[in-house]
Amino acid sequence: MQVVEEACAAFAAGRSTSERQAAEQVLLRFKQSPHAHVDSLHLLMQSTVPMAQFHAVSTLCELTLLDRVSVAQRQETIGLLLSHATTQYTSMPSFVSSALLVTISILVKRNWLDVDAAARDVVLSHMTRLASTPDASQVVGIKLLLAFVTEMRGSSDKKTSAMCQPMAFHTACRARLEQDGLVQIAALTAHLLQHPPASPALLEQVYLLAIELLQWFEVADSSSILLPVDARWQPYVVQPTLIRAIFASYNTHRASTTLSHTIRQVLILLASITGSVFSTPAQQVAFLTWIFDGALFIFHHPLPANVEREVVDMCQLTYRLVSNWGAILGPDATQLAAPLVSEVTKLSSLLLHSALQDDENNAMWQMEGLDVLMDAWSILTQRGSDGLEAASAQVVPLYLQVRLRLVCSTDDNAEEEDEDIEENVAKTLEEQLGLVAALARLNAPQNLVLCLTLLQETADQRRRHPTQSLDDESFRHVLDKLHFLVLFTGIVLADDYKGEKPAIPAAMEPSIHLVESLLHLVLGLLADEIQAVDAAPHRVSPYVSEQLLATTTRLHVTYFERFRSSEMVDLYCKAATIYVSNWYTQPHIVQNAVDLLLAMPKTHAVDLCMHSPPFQALVQSILSLQGDMNYIPSQSRGLVAEALVRIVVVANPSILTPFVTSWHQQLSVIVNQPSKRDDDVQTQQHVEIILELFAGLARSTETRSFAALEPLLLPWLPLLVATLEQFDTVAQIVPVVLKCACDFVEANLAYLSLEKALALYGHCDRLIGTYCASNPTNQRTLSEEEQFEDVFMLLTLLSHLVAKDVIDFSDDSANSAGIVADVVFSGLNQVIPLMTHDLLQYPKLSVQYFTLVSYLVDVYPEKVVRLNPALLNQLLQSLVVGMQHTHTDIVRYSFQSVGELAAFQLRHHTSTSGFGQFIPMILQMLVFETSPSVVVDGAAIALYSLLLLERANVFGIAQAFCASMDPSLQETMMQALSQLTQSLPDPQTISIATSRKNKSHFKTNLYAFVAHVRGYIQIK
Repeated sequence: MQVVEEACAAFAAGRSTSERQAAEQVLLRFKQSPHAHVDSLHLLMQSTVPMAQFHAVSTLCELTLLDRVSVAQRQETIGLLLSHATTQYTSMPSFVSSALLVTISILVKRNWLDVDAAARDVVLSHMTRLASTPDASQVVGIKLLLAFVTEMRGSSDKKTSAMCQPMAFHTACRARLEQDGLVQIAALTAHLLQHPPASPALLEQVYLLAIELLQWFEVADSSSILLPVDARWQPYVVQPTLIRAIFASYNTHRASTTLSHTIRQVLILLASITGSVFSTPAQQVAFLTWIFDGALFIFHHPLPANVEREVVDMCQLTYRLVSNWGAILGPDATQLAAPLVSEVTKLSSLLLHSALQDDENNAMWQMEGLDVLMDAWSILTQRGSDGLEAASAQVVPLYLQVRLRLVCSTDDNAEEEDEDIEENVAKTLEEQLGLVAALARLNAPQNLVLCLTLLQETADQRRRHPTQSLDDESFRHVLDKLHFLVLFTGIVLADDYKGEKPAIPAAMEPSIHLVESLLHLVLGLLADEIQAVDAAPHRVSPYVSEQLLATTTRLHVTYFERFRSSEMVDLYCKAATIYVSNWYTQPHIVQNAVDLLLAMPKTHAVDLCMHSPPFQALVQSILSLQGDMNYIPSQSRGLVAEALVRIVVVANPSILTPFVTSWHQQLSVIVNQPSKRDDDVQTQQHVEIILELFAGLARSTETRSFAALEPLLLPWLPLLVATLEQFDTVAQIVPVVLKCACDFVEANLAYLSLEKALALYGHCDRLIGTYCASNPTNQRTLSEEEQFEDVFMLLTLLSHLVAKDVIDFSDDSANSAGIVADVVFSGLNQVIPLMTHDLLQYPKLSVQYFTLVSYLVDVYPEKVVRLNPALLNQLLQSLVVGMQHTHTDIVRYSFQSVGELAAFQLRHHTSTSGFGQFIPMILQMLVFETSPSVVVDGAAIALYSLLLLERANVFGIAQAFCASMDPSLQETMMQALSQLTQSLPDPQTISIATSRKNKSHFKTNLYAFVAHVRGYIQIK
């Protein structure tokens, strides 16, 4: 014992590396000793060294969880540990006592399904008796119940791995306790809440237990925050005395930061309970009223010393009350409507006034609370409660005042932020503004006037600013305010603009004259902005322009039919022209300009476009190869071309013919002229422009336009192949050709006739063949990123070609489907050699590859197993990589593919070498690695078929797998593998009817195998 104590002390002291390593070896030998269980009990009960006690507890937990330990042995250990905890709890350090109680809980759970109801009742009765006895043992009982409920409530990959039990075991334990025992714990907890212990520390444990009990009813896969509580809890929970007792405890301990926060969490959860625990809606409303009335004093008198946490928690409590109330149907809920609106208004005003009084960089907690209250406002506005118009008049102006103050505290124009973070922040803000805008529409006349006034004032500030310089922080703040106001105004005026037929919000109709004024103001700002950009783009910030374009798009699809005019269309086209020609290096500006153009076909603006000089000029500049925008990046030009084609093809598709014919003719000349070699940079740029224009044309296809576009598109397919042959060494041309093919297939394949579709498959086959044939020998020196882009495009193309139900093969189903399969597998044959181990580390490419392989294995297993042996082996090796990937879907696809291929060979009595390699690799993952449940579940799918397929060779595979182990472990491992394989059915008796049952039985046995051997080997 002394040696172990010294090792624990050395390990804890953080001495030199050599001393720590020596201590680790001592502790490892102690854990691996044949007498480790007895020695650990002795060490726990006799040692006075805290770290030694802790090591004893962790060792006992690890050893007693082993599958080879009997139920009786485990029960005996539980009894010894429980007795020690009861008598020695106060003498142990907290980290040791906590670990001891958690270990007891884990061991009780491990035995829970193996003992009868009487034995379970004995354990629960002992714990509840300890918790209800007002003496020194009460703290043990309450903390033990807390640890036990926490352990029984959760089921996760971490717990599955730690206990070496499948997820089904944890689910069954939870269900068994919920059925018999949980109510008794809830009854005791309710009693303790109404008769609280004198010790604040012990009272906090009671409230933590209450939190765990209430969270038991959280629905994991639901977005609902409500808790459907069991009806059997009603006598203990739905009691006004309980709610009064909780508020009494809160008032007593309000100054205690930690305990008061814990009590508030219980109140928040109680405000969330619903379901059969209430006999009637009236009873549920009464329960919510008890909580609401009790919280009113806290709402109106927040504690100054703890105002931040208290008010934010009260916002959460209010939101839960409103959510619960909002889900109650019938007249019973109406009595609580007005008080809720009143208090949410007061809380919102409190937060907003506080934010205005605080330093502008210190208003985060107020906005956090307000963010929660906005969700409450959303529910209240949907229910149409009384008092909302007055609330809107009070809250919205304050909110805008605070927001305008906050946008000036961060200089969004000056700093370059991470793009993903910036988008997430913008999305979160827009979601909150959507909720505020819904409230604003409830008092549309006042709030529209407010928006109009603020927008005009801010525009005037910008116009009158003395410097007009982006280097001036005060000027940038004006732009920040203008950006925000344009965004908010657009959301207020047009809340649902992305639907099929965006409609003017009903609340806007009585104030349509104000709407018209705001619309003209926004468009006037856009006109001023593009004039400034055209004159001096370097002096204008893209920040405001981005939002003006986005808001104009929103307003166009909602209001154009009401206020349409040729001047609007002219302005849109001028804006697109000026922004694309001046700010083509700003991707957000280009995309927003394109989005504005794409919005036109959704309205009758298309007819006006045909007579708009700015639109005609834009078409000529973009689509003509002699246009005046040849300097802008080809990809941006392709995006604009797509938008223009979508407009033109609706009104007059014949306009496109001369442009597309010119593209085709010029590219044909370049490809067929030997003098136009691939080292001519100007020619390469010209080719890239033509290809991007064609890609835009191809993407624009939809049901109503395909008939008009088909004659223009189909002649390009052989030309793409020829272009790739000519420019196979040009780094910027090859990926554009592949992208053109992908875009064309994705947008058009579904509309082609059978004959033309099959011709398309032929062209794609030649295209892939051309790329792969030139790839090993061409003169391009590709970076890993460029290889990734090329291979990803090829995989995407194959995925589009193999898409289910995309073509009607009813005329000649078998032959046509066979052609499709031949083309796809021909492409797969050529792409597999390009799939290097390094490329498989790219998540985006890996998902695309393994999704495609999984689909092909599922639909065409016979073609997969007949691949060239070298290619099949390379594919199998890629599945090995996939099984060990960090991406859950890739792991699942890989196991499924291996299992399906093995099952196919088993069904058809064929044999392909290479599948035996998976068995030791999977066993290695299961036995020596901490595998999550997705790996064990996937392994069950694959191993079931693999072991049946390799049944004759399993003994040799097992021997080779065990050869590197310690001799004392080999026998145990061989016996466990033998037992696992014996659970497999006879291949001769397998049928569709019994397959599912057999696989489920094998999965259960595999989990038992993992629990046994992993624990045994890791301990040894």
